[in-house]
Amino acid sequence: MQRILIILPNLDLGGTETVVMNYFRNISGIVFDFVVHGKDGYYEEEARALGARIFRVPTRSEGFVKNIRAMRRLYKKHPEYDKVIVCTEHALAFIEMAVAWACGVKTRVAWSHFSDYQGASRVKRWAHYLARPFLRLFANLYFACTADAGRWLFGKKYVDKYLSHTWPDFTLTRCVDLHKKQFHIINNAIDLGKFSFSKEIRNKIRDKFNIGEQFAIGMVARLTAVKNHDFALDVINELSEGVFLVIGDGKLKSQLVEKVERLNLTERVIFTGAVDNPGDYYQALDLLLIPSLHEGLTLVAIEAQAAGLPVLLSDTITDEIKISNYAHFLSLEEGAEYWAKTAASLKKSERASPDLSSSGFHISHEVEKFREVLLR
Repeated sequence: MQRILIILPNLDLGGTETVVMNYFRNISGIVFDFVVHGKDGYYEEEARALGARIFRVPTRSEGFVKNIRAMRRLYKKHPEYDKVIVCTEHALAFIEMAVAWACGVKTRVAWSHFSDYQGASRVKRWAHYLARPFLRLFANLYFACTADAGRWLFGKKYVDKYLSHTWPDFTLTRCVDLHKKQFHIINNAIDLGKFSFSKEIRNKIRDKFNIGEQFAIGMVARLTAVKNHDFALDVINELSEGVFLVIGDGKLKSQLVEKVERLNLTERVIFTGAVDNPGDYYQALDLLLIPSLHEGLTLVAIEAQAAGLPVLLSDTITDEIKISNYAHFLSLEEGAEYWAKTAASLKKSERASPDLSSSGFHISHEVEKFREVLLR
């Protein structure tokens, strides 16, 4: 049984963590071990049940030298790690790559899950751009959830040059030398069947929140600025009917509650908090809003489409997310009133799950590609 070390901030209930756990649950012959920071995360118990070891090290902000020393000790104590994957949104992750290289780790993977540096200041963004060459120097295998996410982390020139090659199915059939630079799109795959529409679940969730037959719109996201809940509330305010489920938690909750009160929307907006069964909420909704300022490839849009739920997304999000006719894009510049009119027009009288088996987002196929690329 091969063990691969995964470095990410935590194993909490977030998009990146969910993607990684989807692959972990479905992969054969490989166990993921994790380096995380801070308190216990949502997925840790499950990860341990699947055989994972979980190591905690200080963050660089808690102590740059402490972080490096902790990683060096880990590699020295566990020489079996000849492959490490760093899940990151910025090129400063070259530091983790450099430590792994210095400790003799042969395969060093940078996995990009974002198409921008979320909430970063101008200084941090410039640091990211300056760090890109060092990331490309110390990483020798590049993963990204989309081409845009790859361009963000590794640079447009490199990714476009690599994607311009025309050999057939290069991710699976081309002879790969892991000590040369390689780029692969690793889709945010899911178990599509898990999200098939269920009228029974729909009624259960609707009864729980006393929604009845009302038009129900929702957002499934952390309450952070990049997700743009503020704009979503403006959209709801433009609608004359319906309820809005804010599914998730985060530091902006109090600010959003204040806005709900200011707009007199308290009877129409429901804060559910973070949930561990978002798939059930897709069944209950009539429309999912994703007005994010930027994203990599948001997993909830894939899950919602699998559930036959219409999704209204900002056009800042890659169109690679569109795997069915249930996904619709609008510019944020169109304004809340136009978004509200479009949202109302997308209400369906009947629900059914589309056949997405050939979309490239079914975990059973994608996990084999992932495994082959890593072990070749």
